[in-house]
Amino acid sequence: MPAVNLQDGTSVIIATRRELSERSVRAISDAFMSAGAAAAKLVELGFDEMKPETWSAWSMVPEENKDDVRGYQATLILHMVKSWSKGELPNAESVLDLPSETFQELSNLCGIEFNNVQSFSPDGVTDPKAPTES
Repeated sequence: MPAVNLQDGTSVIIATRRELSERSVRAISDAFMSAGAAAAKLVELGFDEMKPETWSAWSMVPEENKDDVRGYQATLILHMVKSWSKGELPNAESVLDLPSETFQELSNLCGIEFNNVQSFSPDGVTDPKAPTES
C-alpha cells in the first residue's frame, strides 16, 4: 500500500493483507472474533452507530468485551503498520499512548486494508464477484 497521510500529518505505510505473515493474520483474526462478542452484545442491546440515543448501550457491555474491541484495534496497528514518519513503530506498550484520533484513524485504515481481500478460484484466477483492491 502506498504511503497514507493521517490527519495529524503523519505519513504511514500499511501492509496489505497479502504481505502479512500467517502469524499476523491469525492474531488479527483471533482479535476480531473476540471483538465480535462485544458487537453481538451491542446489537442485542439495540445499539445503532447512526443513532446517538442508542450509544448508552456501550455502558452495558461487560468490561472484558470492551477490552476485546480495543484489543482488536491495537492488534491491527501492531501487525499492519510497516513504517511511519514518527520514527519507531508503536509496540504493545506504546500503541495506547498514541493520540486518540490518530489511533482511531490508523486502526480504521488497517481494518479496511485487512478486510480488502480478493477471492481466488482453485485454478488461481480471481473471482469476478470478489471485492477488488482500490
